[in-house]
Amino acid sequence: MTEIGFVTDSSSDIPEEIALRYNIKIVPLYIGVDGNTFRDQLEITPDQVFAALREGKKIITSAPSAGDFQKVFKDLFEKDGVEFIYCITLSSKLSGTFNAANIAKKFFPPDKIAVIDSKSSTISLGFISMQAAEAAAAGKSGEFIDKLIKELLENNRFIALLESFEYVFKGGRAVFFGRLVEKAVKLVPILNIGKNGKVRLKKFVKNMENALTEIYRFTVASAKANPSNLIGIFYGSDIKPAEKLKERIINESDIKAEDIILTRITTVISAHTGPGIIGTAISPRKL
Repeated sequence: MTEIGFVTDSSSDIPEEIALRYNIKIVPLYIGVDGNTFRDQLEITPDQVFAALREGKKIITSAPSAGDFQKVFKDLFEKDGVEFIYCITLSSKLSGTFNAANIAKKFFPPDKIAVIDSKSSTISLGFISMQAAEAAAAGKSGEFIDKLIKELLENNRFIALLESFEYVFKGGRAVFFGRLVEKAVKLVPILNIGKNGKVRLKKFVKNMENALTEIYRFTVASAKANPSNLIGIFYGSDIKPAEKLKERIINESDIKAEDIILTRITTVISAHTGPGIIGTAISPRKL
């Protein structure tokens, strides 16, 4: 049986215990605060990022380098003895991470690494890596894993609300919402990620209560399409709405959730969203 390795980036929100269980290697993105650079999840926390945002400090984010990926690939081949690597990254429309991994791939035999654009982010990306790694641990073939990844890329769903567009505008990531500034200031935006991997505005709602209901309805409607699901609930500074949303989903009799994971967004994502983010990712359970 071929020994398979899995690599993703730190935007995937995979809980540490799951990454360790399946030996999923996490390559950190970078975040810069007032000229100082930190590795996402390792050297700076979301709370520190939120504090810096509130203080008006200049924050920038960047992808891992090709060298970062090259080192992880090399260690997997030489130290862990893997024979093939799946590297699944943050959407190429949101970051240069996918390109960096592809550059690193060129230093190894061409048939030994598959670099895959998830066209997604947060735990939606994480679920692809997690289910693929679980399939490998269960002894599934490369053909099975290829098909599994393809199906998850097609069928995973993602939705999020932002308390406001304040930090998105400050970070220059919402130029295309410029004509909606007045509305964006007054209402709560709900976003999702299209099949092309771009973040898009789904709708505005009047307040946070209505927005959370919208998130719940989307989650239930998406989960109903699958016999079983993995559901991720991600949040920024306040876990309480996420916990309430989890309880509401657990009590929904029309869907089956194999597991519901609460996870805090990474520092890189939080730098662009601000503290008031909450959302869900729905992944059909394939194993």
